[in-house]
Amino acid sequence: MKRQQYLMDFSLGLINRTGAYIICRDILREMPEYFPEVRYWRLIRREPPAGLFRRIAGRLMLHELSLLKNRSLLMWPDGRRVPNRRRLILDPLYVLRSRLDPDDIVQCHDIGPVSHPELFGGRSLYEEAYEKIRRIGPGMVFVSDASQRAFRDRYGDGFRFMQTVAQYVRPGVLTGSTEPVPGVKPPFLLTVGALETRKNHLRVLEAYAQSGLHGRGVSYVFCGSRHLGAEAILEKAARTPGAKALGYVTEPQLRWLYENGCGFVLPSLLEGFGLPPIEAAQRGLVPVVSAGGAQEEAIGGAGVLVDPTSVDSIMQGMLRVVDMAQPEREELLRRAAHRGRVLSYARFIAGWHKVLRRNDAFEGTDGWAASDPEEHIGMVEPAA
Repeated sequence: MKRQQYLMDFSLGLINRTGAYIICRDILREMPEYFPEVRYWRLIRREPPAGLFRRIAGRLMLHELSLLKNRSLLMWPDGRRVPNRRRLILDPLYVLRSRLDPDDIVQCHDIGPVSHPELFGGRSLYEEAYEKIRRIGPGMVFVSDASQRAFRDRYGDGFRFMQTVAQYVRPGVLTGSTEPVPGVKPPFLLTVGALETRKNHLRVLEAYAQSGLHGRGVSYVFCGSRHLGAEAILEKAARTPGAKALGYVTEPQLRWLYENGCGFVLPSLLEGFGLPPIEAAQRGLVPVVSAGGAQEEAIGGAGVLVDPTSVDSIMQGMLRVVDMAQPEREELLRRAAHRGRVLSYARFIAGWHKVLRRNDAFEGTDGWAASDPEEHIGMVEPAA
C-alpha cells in the first residue's frame, strides 16, 4: 500500500518554542517521508522562518486569527493539490483558518484554554476551534490520557479515532556538559517551568516562605520564560528571602541545576502532560507534583503528590523531599528511572509512526479508538 502523505500544519512554530514546539519539531524531523509539505501560517516551506521574519509572521498570523477566526474568507493554502492528501494540524487553534475534514488528524496538548480560561487570561479562540473540531470529528491525538479524558468528557466520542501518544524524556537531559549558574549555590529546591499562573509559582513561593527552609540554608530557585502572570510571580519572589528567579538558562546550566538541586517542585494547576518532573528525577531529584491529572500520570508513582490548591500541602511536600530518608529517596528514583525508560524517544516516534500508518490502513472505515488495548500506545505501563 502506498504510504499516506500529509500536509503538516506547523504554524505553532512561529510563536512557540516550549515543549509543544519541540515534540512537533521531532515528529517532522524523524518522519519527513509523511510530510512532503509543511505549512507555517500562509507559508509552505520545509524549514520554519527564523529571526525577525519569524516574529513578524507570528504576530501577523495571530492578528489574522483574532480578526477572521473561522470565516471562510482567505483560508490558509493547502499547498500542491495531491489526491487523498490529508492534514496533520499540530495544535487545535489553527483549525480556525484551515480546511478540516474527517480524514485529517489534530493533535491536542490539553483543553485548558476552554476548561480553565482563568489560567489563560479569559475566553480564547480555542473555544471556537474546538467547536469546529467537534462538528467535523477528525482523528485526535493526545499527549496524555488525562488530556484525552478531559476532551472526551467535554466533547464526546464522535471522532474518527482518539489516541494517546505520550511525550518522552529528552536525551539531552541525561547527557552533555554542565555549566554552573552564577549566584546559585547548593542546597536548593528547583522549579523549571514557564512563569505563568497555571504553573502555580505563587503558592509554591508562599509554601517556601512558610517552610522555614531558608533559615536552614535551603534556597528556592526557579527558571523559565515569562508568560501570563509573570510580573506578579517575580514581585513575590523579590519579597521572599531565599527565592531566586533565573529567567532563561542554557541547556548546560539546566543540567547543572538538575545535578545540584536537592528536590524538584512543580505542582501545576493544569498540564497537558508534565514532563519536567520526570526529567528532573532522571538526574536524581525527587519531584513534588500535583495529585490527579497529567502530572500524576506522567510521574508514575515516582514522586511526592500534593494538593496544588493548598499552600500547606505544597509546604509539607517540600519539607518531605528535603528531609527524606535515603532508602525512600532511592526507591522513588528507582521508579523514576523505570519511568524514564518507558517514556523513551524511540517509543514516542514509534507511536507516531503507528498513528500515521493506521490512519492509512483505516481509509474508508470508522477508524479506531484508544480503548482498544492492543493498539493503545499511551501511558499504560505501571512503574515497576
